[in-house]
Amino acid sequence: MVLSAAYLIIFSPTHFEKPMKFALITEGASEHRIIKHFLGRYFRDFDPDINQIQPKMGKEKQESTGGWNEVLKYCGRDEIEDILIENDYLVVQIDTDQSQTSPFDVGHTTNENTPKSQEALYEDVASKLTSLFKPEVLEKSNNKILFAICMHTIECWLLPIYHSNTHKSDISNCLFTLNKVLAKLNMPPIPSKDKNSSTSIRTYEAILKNCNKKKEIIEFSAHNVGF
Repeated sequence: MVLSAAYLIIFSPTHFEKPMKFALITEGASEHRIIKHFLGRYFRDFDPDINQIQPKMGKEKQESTGGWNEVLKYCGRDEIEDILIENDYLVVQIDTDQSQTSPFDVGHTTNENTPKSQEALYEDVASKLTSLFKPEVLEKSNNKILFAICMHTIECWLLPIYHSNTHKSDISNCLFTLNKVLAKLNMPPIPSKDKNSSTSIRTYEAILKNCNKKKEIIEFSAHNVGF
C-alpha cells in the first residue's frame, strides 16, 4: 500500500543516516516551497536533502511546465525507479480542486450524487495516483512513495497558521481567505495566476516562517485531511 503524507506524523526514521533524501513531484513552484519547508522542519534532525523532480526548479524559479496533469504523467515514467533508488522517499503532491477533470477523473460526488467526504476523496485520489505507477515500481518501492493530497488546494494547509476559528479547516476559496488575512497584516497578496512572482515568493516565505516547529506542523495538519 502506498503511504499517505499523514504517515509522516507517526513516522520516526531512526534507522536513517544523515542526510535523509526526499524527491518531490509537485504541481508547481509554490507547492514545492511549501512541501520543502514542512519536510525540512519536520525532519530537521535528519538534515533532509530535498530534490525537486517535477517541475524543474532553478534558483527557486519554475523552469518547466507544471500543473496536475504533469504530476499524473510523471508518476508513470520509467525514471521513477531510479529516483526511488537515489532517494529515501518520493513525495507526490497534487490538489483535488480539479480532480473531476479528465484525465484526472476522480469525482467529488458519490454514485448517489452526494458529496464525498474528504476522507473518501483522499482515498480515491490516492488510488488513482497508485494506479499510475508501473507495477514493478510498486512491487519494489511502494513503502517509499508518499502522497500529499491537498483538499482542495495547498493554500488550505496554511489557514491554521492565522485562523483559530472555522476557517482553519476550510477547503474552498482558501487563497481568497488567506489573502484577506494578508491584507490585514499589510502583506502583499498572492495572485492566483502569478504565484511564482518575486513578490509572491516573499509572501510565501513570510507565511511559512510562522510554522517552523514539528509540533506546529502536527497541530496544523490536523485541520486538513490531506496534510
